[in-house]
Amino acid sequence: MKICPKCNELNGENRTECWKCGAILGPVDKYKKICPRCGLIYSQRSEICDKCGGRLSVYDGSTDYKFSGTDNSGCWLYIVSILFPLIGIILGCIYIARREDDLGKSLIITSVVVMVISTLISLLFVSCTSTSLLNT
Repeated sequence: MKICPKCNELNGENRTECWKCGAILGPVDKYKKICPRCGLIYSQRSEICDKCGGRLSVYDGSTDYKFSGTDNSGCWLYIVSILFPLIGIILGCIYIARREDDLGKSLIITSVVVMVISTLISLLFVSCTSTSLLNT
């Protein structure tokens, strides 16, 4: 049983405030939560990380988490989706300079189409991610 420091009333063990006078009976958080992605620690009432939007898990202090700081996998996908079509455009220009017009034109057209599609998909993905974070 917890004893209220203000009015000395007995309260249940799970109570965080006195039932009689409303005084706080001690620490509110019995456990903490941690974001597995970025490592920030939150109170037990939090559910989602403010920094990255990830779901929080219970942190007991005994688990040794290793954090990389940031998740760069999405960044690499954007770089690759722009780098490969640029290489295709450069190769297309080289083939056109060698008088292989059909191959050069098809490489340039294909590269431009791939760049447009990857840009549209990335914009769609970003808008879906931000919408899902707002809904949670």
